[in-house]
Parts: sequence; structure tokens; C-alpha cells
Amino acid sequence: MKLHGAIISPNVRKVVIACMVKGIDFESNMIIPGPVLKEPEFLKINPLGQIPALEDEGLIIGDSNVILQYLDEKYPEPPLLPSSPEERAKCRWLAEYAGAALFPCCGTMFREFFVNPSYFKQPTNQKAVDETVKEKFPPVLDYLEAQTPGNDYLFGEHITIADISIISMFITASYGGFSVDPNRWPTLAAYVGRVRSHPLIAKCLEREKEMIKMIIG
Repeated sequence: MKLHGAIISPNVRKVVIACMVKGIDFESNMIIPGPVLKEPEFLKINPLGQIPALEDEGLIIGDSNVILQYLDEKYPEPPLLPSSPEERAKCRWLAEYAGAALFPCCGTMFREFFVNPSYFKQPTNQKAVDETVKEKFPPVLDYLEAQTPGNDYLFGEHITIADISIISMFITASYGGFSVDPNRWPTLAAYVGRVRSHPLIAKCLEREKEMIKMIIG
């Protein structure tokens, strides 16, 4: 099994965490987002020109949520989806919501406060930051606050693809200096802290340190 992408990418991180939870060994082909994603060689792997991409015994998958569900079906223990059809559907929905609504906000913070100044040596677009913090983030965080339990993970005592997807986005935002305001979103802030402290997620963050060093030089 080979995973293409850079672990600092939130969608690649999702797959890495899932593999760690399930004890799946994989080969890593580190690819930093950029022109390389549009080169013919990579487009043969993922015609969308995005990371992650997973190769497994001739099968190629180019979407992180599909990869997570594939891994959960092929390696069912421990499960990353709840048991009931209703909760499984909601879990998939929250994973999708993390990518569709949370990722754009977290990605802006990551890009403007980390990637642009550290990697591209470009100034921060403060207008984009202000718009994200004041207008785009609040309704997303309001929604997640309403979905978040007061203890454990989203669907009980075991981590799921929804937890992995959401925490991965917040980890990305944290590289841009963003954290959930515990005064405005107390349940969500506590939840993020709990999930981030999961031993395997903490271990994943240790693996990212070398990537960070490479980016900032």
C-alpha cells in the first residue's frame, strides 16, 4: 500500500491517522502540493491532481473520504464507523461537512499565516483572514458546537472518520495560529482538545515535525 501526499495536508493526515488507528503499514511517497500535481505522471495516479492518492494492489483511490471508508471495509477492526445505519450516515455527513465547510476556513488560516510567509515568502492577506474569522468561521463553528458531545468522541468511546476529519482540519488551522474560542464555543473547544490528545493523533503530530522543519527551512 502506497500513500501519495504530504502529511501536513489535512486530507493526507486523515488517511495517516486512520492507518495508525487500524495498525496498517503503508509506504509513503511524500508529495508537496504544487506544479507536480499537474504533471502527467501524477495525473495518471489521480486525474484530479489532488492529494491524497492511495495505491493498494492495483487499486487507485484519489479522495480522502473514499479512502477512509475503503480502509474501514478492508480492515474492519477497530471500526471507524458507528454500528447503526442512522449513525453511520451522520458520521459520513460530518466527515463530508469537515471537508466542504470547515476545510476552506482552516485552509485560509494555514495558507495566510504559515504557507505563504514561511514557504512562498509572501505577505499575509489580512483581508482574507478577517473575512474568514469574522464571517465564514462562526456559522461553521456554531453548527459543530451543536453536534459535539460533552464527553468522549462524536459517536461514543471510539474514534470515527468524522472525528478524524474534523480534528485534521483544526490541526491545519492551528499551524496558522487559530484555535476555537472556548468562551464562545465551549463544547467544541473541549472536544477538539480531547481528540487532539488521542495518543495516536499526538504521535501523528510528532511525525509532522520533520515536514514542518523542511517547509520553514
